[in-house]
Amino acid sequence: MKTFLLSGWLVVLSCTVTFGSPCLPGNLQTFINLGATGCQVETVQFTNFTMLSAQGVATPIDPTQVQIVPGGIALNPMLSFALNRTTTAGEVFESFFRFSASDSMSGASIGLTSPIVTGDAAVTAILDVCPNGSFGGGPFGCPTSPASLVVFAIDQSSLLKSSASFPVSNSVDVFVDMTLDGGRSGSVTLNSATVGFSSVPEPSTGLLLAFGLSAFGVLRARRE
Repeated sequence: MKTFLLSGWLVVLSCTVTFGSPCLPGNLQTFINLGATGCQVETVQFTNFTMLSAQGVATPIDPTQVQIVPGGIALNPMLSFALNRTTTAGEVFESFFRFSASDSMSGASIGLTSPIVTGDAAVTAILDVCPNGSFGGGPFGCPTSPASLVVFAIDQSSLLKSSASFPVSNSVDVFVDMTLDGGRSGSVTLNSATVGFSSVPEPSTGLLLAFGLSAFGVLRARRE
């Protein structure tokens, strides 16, 4: 019986083990430096952050100036990318990067936090996700069914959050593109953009937990 009880304890403990190092607040360069090891938010492992060249006439934002704050809840882990930047007339700044996320996931989302836009300025954030596959050289060529989300803010209109579902996937390839365009006579200020994922509970975890708890139940019943 002691052996059975010990087995039950080991099963329950195995359900709570976290295999990756937790993601800590830092800047984009810090996450790039983690390489293939990456870090974990709840059950999602984030790896292979890579800075990409700005598109068009945009000036790349230094990755040390993009702060990353992990957050969210167990089934909806998130990464917040804080820019805290103001772009004025004639300026265009862009942060364009890529990373991978691994877990059992069924959806993704992106949102803008506290954008302030005047005149003909605009802020956009694009999230491209390739479930169970990998994009080509850019956010295209996904061999599965990709999801592409766009959020934006202009002076008279905005779409601050967007989400998409996809078949349950063990990994996703992700491109994030945030652009602040001051236009010819405007300005834009962006606090941050947040990228989130919908995690799916592993059925095996629930079964293991049930088995572990049943061990204690059997022991208690025999004692009574």
